[in-house]
Amino acid sequence: MTVQEAIANRRSIRKFTDQPVTRELLLELIEAARLSPSGCNSQPWRFRLVTDHTDIEWLGGPATAGQRWVGKAGAVIVCCVDTSAYLCDSRATIRALREAGLMTPEFAQDVDESYLKPAESGPPGLLRGAASLNLAIAISAMMLRAVELGLGTTWIGRLEEKLIQERLGLPEGLGVAALLAVGHPAEDPAPRPRKPLDEILV
Repeated sequence: MTVQEAIANRRSIRKFTDQPVTRELLLELIEAARLSPSGCNSQPWRFRLVTDHTDIEWLGGPATAGQRWVGKAGAVIVCCVDTSAYLCDSRATIRALREAGLMTPEFAQDVDESYLKPAESGPPGLLRGAASLNLAIAISAMMLRAVELGLGTTWIGRLEEKLIQERLGLPEGLGVAALLAVGHPAEDPAPRPRKPLDEILV
């Protein structure tokens, strides 16, 4: 399967078979995320694999505003951002590039002044938003890899973060930005309408 075929065949799947999703398959998705690009190679993503049926069913309740279909998934990947590591790791990459002579001291300082410091000292949502943009790239990679593996996924953005953090005992400092429901598809939806090329080119 080509990348283009995976892109064309990806669908939001909300009906799954009872076939379990193996840990090996889930780790294939995590590997796709791990290899994804990120700003300053910061890799601010962290993931929790939820495979316990009771926890998955619970995620289909108030944690996702009653999206009951989530509770029927074979697994759910809780997609988190680590904002403190995002800043630390970004600065470590900049320092390494500067020391290797691949980035001038002036450019390194400019990246810190114009990119990292505003995110660090600005409103709390600014830093989280920057980290979440990187996470979004990783989630997209997982979704396309899932198509190649014969799995179905749906990205879930409507969630109650505090409930999920408490239920799963997530470490302090991790923000839950999205969930990814994963399973063996029990449906084959038609493609959703897409805007024509001339409407999205500006």
